[in-house]
Amino acid sequence: MSVMRCLAACLVVFAVSSCVLAQTARFTMLEAAPDWDDLVRPSVVMAEVLTDTPAYSSWDGGGSRTCTFHAGETVEVVRDHGFQWYLIRAGDGREGWVRDGTLAIPSDPETNSYRLPRRLVEEYVNVRGFTSKTDQLVWVDLDRQLTHVFTGGQGSWELVRTMLCATGRNISPTIRGLHEIAERGEWFYVESSGQGAENWVRFHGPYLFHGLPMDKKHTILDFTLGQRRSAGCIRLSMEDARWFYSFIKRGTTVFVY
Repeated sequence: MSVMRCLAACLVVFAVSSCVLAQTARFTMLEAAPDWDDLVRPSVVMAEVLTDTPAYSSWDGGGSRTCTFHAGETVEVVRDHGFQWYLIRAGDGREGWVRDGTLAIPSDPETNSYRLPRRLVEEYVNVRGFTSKTDQLVWVDLDRQLTHVFTGGQGSWELVRTMLCATGRNISPTIRGLHEIAERGEWFYVESSGQGAENWVRFHGPYLFHGLPMDKKHTILDFTLGQRRSAGCIRLSMEDARWFYSFIKRGTTVFVY
């Protein structure tokens, strides 16, 4: 009888051990191969074309006609110009500028509140194989409204700072893709909008990193971060903008996704 009990106990221990080993193996596999498509989602602004409309090679309609978009098509909104013209792209590669009023642009999505742990943030940029002309890299996570700054090099990027930001609204989206840090300045002001900002750093044409929006007297107009709020630029807190302005090097790769 004691032998039978011993055998039964051994079988229970074996079953439990097998279950634990299986669970451990499963978690190890999950850690080794994250589902990046689920964890890091592209923030693409998709709109519906409301009416048949010609598209042009430049935003003022003065360039050549590139194609025609048809009512009912779903297109990507790449960027805007003064909320009056939109550069759009179809799934088959057709691209061009169309006038405001020809698109049904959806309202801004909610910000993803789940923050990736540091390990996964670093693993993601290293898996993507990003390179940079400097020993720095910037990743703007539009889905989470976060800006990550790394140092190191291809395959060995290490996170040095994560900053809450505010990027472009759907009607004025922040341009996506790979860009490069260019010139910078301590202050700018736009008379037509009545807004300016301190510590700006350009990464693509009119698109900048900068501090919170201010009036001509340097009074902050909007403290909002963590939401799509701007006309396309990437807003940072005043402290983070000062740090970014002084730390980030010209030529650094900027990945906006």
